[in-house]
Amino acid sequence: LRLTETLNFLQNYEMTSKFPITAPFLLCPSATGRSCQPPQNHAEEAVPMSMRSPAPSLGKVEFLVLLWTTFAAFAALYGPQPLLPVIQQHFGVGSQSASLLMTLAILPLGLAPVCYGYILNLCSTRRLLQLTTALCAFVLLAASFTTAFWQLLALRTLTGLLVPAILLALMTHISLHSRQESLQRAMAIYTTTTMFGAFLGRIGSGFITSWLGWQAAFLTYALLLGSALPCLLLLQRTRSTQHDVFSPAHLLGVLRQPGLLLLMLIGPLCIFAHASVLNLAPFRMRELLPDAGSWATGLLYVPAFICSLLGIFSKKIIRLLHGEMRTIRCGVLLFLASVPSLLPSSPLSLLLAIFGMTTGFVLVYTTLPGVVNRMSLAEKNMTNGVYLSVYYTFSALGTWLPVMVYSHFGIVSYVLCLTGVFALALSLVRKNLTINL
Repeated sequence: LRLTETLNFLQNYEMTSKFPITAPFLLCPSATGRSCQPPQNHAEEAVPMSMRSPAPSLGKVEFLVLLWTTFAAFAALYGPQPLLPVIQQHFGVGSQSASLLMTLAILPLGLAPVCYGYILNLCSTRRLLQLTTALCAFVLLAASFTTAFWQLLALRTLTGLLVPAILLALMTHISLHSRQESLQRAMAIYTTTTMFGAFLGRIGSGFITSWLGWQAAFLTYALLLGSALPCLLLLQRTRSTQHDVFSPAHLLGVLRQPGLLLLMLIGPLCIFAHASVLNLAPFRMRELLPDAGSWATGLLYVPAFICSLLGIFSKKIIRLLHGEMRTIRCGVLLFLASVPSLLPSSPLSLLLAIFGMTTGFVLVYTTLPGVVNRMSLAEKNMTNGVYLSVYYTFSALGTWLPVMVYSHFGIVSYVLCLTGVFALALSLVRKNLTINL
C-alpha cells in the first residue's frame, strides 16, 4: 500500500514538473512487469500503461453495453446445464459423457485468457470484443443444428475458447476506464451481471426446452449475443497494450507478488465446489423426481438467481460487514453452513443447499475481483488474465472431480470433500483478513 502511494505521488509530481523522474524502481519488473533496462528512444516507454495519463472515464451507455454483452456471454456458457439430462436422452449417451458439455466449455476458460492476453498486445479491447462476440454467436447458431453428439461437444469447446476472450476484454476495458475510487463498484456490478446471465440462462433454457426443444435454447443464445454486436460499436476507441510486455515470465511475476496468489485462490476454491453442486443438481433432481421435466430442473436455479440480486447491494453489504475481507469471510462461512443440506434425499433440501451456497458465492464473487485488481501492481490485462485462468481452471475441475467422488463413494464422501475445500478457503481468508485497500 505504501509503495502504491509512493508511485501515485511520483506520477502526480512528474505530471506537474518539467523535469521527468527516472527513478530506477519505476522500471522494476516486480512493480510493473517491464524490463529493468532503460528505454532507448522515448521516455514514455519507461512508464507502464497504469501510470500514463488516464483513459476517458466509462460512460453510462458504454457500461450498459458491456453489461449486456456480459449477460449474453454467460447465458450462452452456463444455460445448457439444466439440459444435460435431456441431451443425454436425445443422443443416448451416459451422464458422465453429457457432463462433458459443461467441462469442455469451461476448461478452455482456464487456459485461453493467458493466450488472449497476447492478442490484447496487438489490438484494442473494442476490436477483440466485436470479433469474438460475432464468432461466438455463429458457433451457437451452428450448435442448434447439430445431429451428432461429437459435433455438439466440438462446438461447446469452441464456445469455451471464445467466451474467455470476451470476458478478458470486458474486464480489461472496465478496469482501464474506471476511476480508482469507483473500480470496486464497477467490478461488483460486472460480476453481478455475470451471475444474472448464468442463472437466468439456466432458468430460461429449462422453460424453452420444455416448449420448443433443446435446439431452440441454443438458437436463443445465438440471438442474445448477436443483439450485442451493434451495441459494441458504441464503445470508445482505445489503443492496444502493445507497449506493455506480455510474456510467461511477467505472468509468473503477477503470481509472485507477495500474498497475491493466496488471495486469488479464495475465489477459485469456492467456484470449484459451487460449480460441482450446480453441475450435479440436474442429475440429482432426476434421481429424486424421475418424472420432473426440464422446466422443473430449471427452477432449481431460481433461488440462486434471487441470491445473485444481493450483488446490487455489494457496497452496502461491505460497509455493513466492516470491510471487503470480512465480507468474503462471511461468504465462505455460508458455504460451510450450507454443505450439510446436501445429505437428505429431498428436492427441498437440495434447493436450500443451492440457495445458501449461492448467497455465499455472491459475497465472494462480487468482492474479490476488485480487491485483487487493486492489490496487484501489475498491468490490468496481466492481472485479469491470470485471475481468470486460475478461476476457470478450478471451475472446470469442479464440474468433474467432486462428481466422480459422488459417483464412486456416495453423498457422504462428496460432502466431506466440499467441506475440506471450504475449510481451506476459510484459512486463506484469515491470512488476508487484515487487507484494507
